[in-house]
Amino acid sequence: MKRRPRDLLVIVPTFAILFVIVFPVLWMVFTSLRPVSALAADLPVGEWFDGLSFDAYARLFNDSGFARYIGNSLLVSAISTVCTVVLGSFAAYGLSRFRWRLRAPTLLVVLATQLLPFVVLISPIYLAFSELGLLNSYAGLVVVYVAMTLPLAIYLLMGYFDTIPRVLDEAARMDGCSTAGVIFRVVLPIALPGIVTVVTTTFISTWEEYFFASVLMTGEDLKTVQVGLSSFFGEYSTDWAMIMAAATVATVPTVILFSVVQKRLVAGLAAGSVKQ
Repeated sequence: MKRRPRDLLVIVPTFAILFVIVFPVLWMVFTSLRPVSALAADLPVGEWFDGLSFDAYARLFNDSGFARYIGNSLLVSAISTVCTVVLGSFAAYGLSRFRWRLRAPTLLVVLATQLLPFVVLISPIYLAFSELGLLNSYAGLVVVYVAMTLPLAIYLLMGYFDTIPRVLDEAARMDGCSTAGVIFRVVLPIALPGIVTVVTTTFISTWEEYFFASVLMTGEDLKTVQVGLSSFFGEYSTDWAMIMAAATVATVPTVILFSVVQKRLVAGLAAGSVKQ
């Protein structure tokens, strides 16, 4: 009873901040369910919930190629995530376990790639991909996404690998494991929370990326979710109900991913920051 007034000093601001964060999402979902005629009308609060329906969602999937856009984003994000995890695991393991003369410059180069704003890279990437025939191709976009997410993945995994005792590697090698066997059979299972962290951050980064996808994937059938969503904004009129429905659908994969990996994600972020 004595602590309740002090607890309120924490609980009340926490719920206020939570409301500020959640309210735009709830309003987005609510707007997607309202009739188009009611969006611009000055209705009393009591009539806001009249005529709610899933009409905008039906029009979204029946009258547009949004389902195709979702498939494109899922394909590109999934392949990019797998490539980033595999390549990042090998690179992070090498940087964590081995010492050589160019190790420090290598880490500096990996870090320096994150210091350049991606907007300055679009012109050379576009010209290079044009020469290589990678424009309007899933492979080209995957290459860009892996290059974008790999440095962060390397640093996250390297910090986590540093916490795993080296004696486990030596024991596995004594049992006949190769370096790849040590990584995939011994290190990665122990580093599962760190892997989950990399998977989550990589998938969300690629799923929400708009700039490169809009420049490199101009074909109508190749658009990703974010590019497809932006195409719903008309020059003279905009169907806000359908846009909000599309935005709601676009958030579903990330919400599901966070719901599944939430505990391991927090554990991975905390464990990777501690070095034994």
